[in-house]
Amino acid sequence: MSVPAKRVDYVSVKLVKESSFLYKDRICNSTTGAYQLFSELIQDKPDEHLAVACLNTKLEPVNVAVLSIGSVTQANVYCRSVIRNALLSNAISVIVAHNHPSGNVTPSKNDIAFTKRLAKVCAFMGINLVDHLVIGADGDFTSLKSEERAIFG
Repeated sequence: MSVPAKRVDYVSVKLVKESSFLYKDRICNSTTGAYQLFSELIQDKPDEHLAVACLNTKLEPVNVAVLSIGSVTQANVYCRSVIRNALLSNAISVIVAHNHPSGNVTPSKNDIAFTKRLAKVCAFMGINLVDHLVIGADGDFTSLKSEERAIFG
């Protein structure tokens, strides 16, 4: 008895530009520059938003994407979402950032655990995790690279 043939879809995957904005610094090589890249996108949101910036070899942002919109206290995101965006963008490096609607920029245990997992996955995939920012209100932010150096090697 023969097994019937299975139809397999032929697909392509691509990023779709939704809009754009001007990033005055051009190169994202400092925590302040990274904050400026993300601040308008996720600061002062009523719920946690997690975003990724994909960077080229010159640390110029190729694109920025919001990967998760959560609740007042958390935004769930998987490392695979960050990696997918990086690969589709042909990025050599990424920076992730999320806001804390409370305004408190102290990284939570979940923030630190996620960053540790992401750093391992990025290293395995040959992608440089530059930093993970926690953005609060009124220009306050924390760099996990500065606070948790061991994560970044």
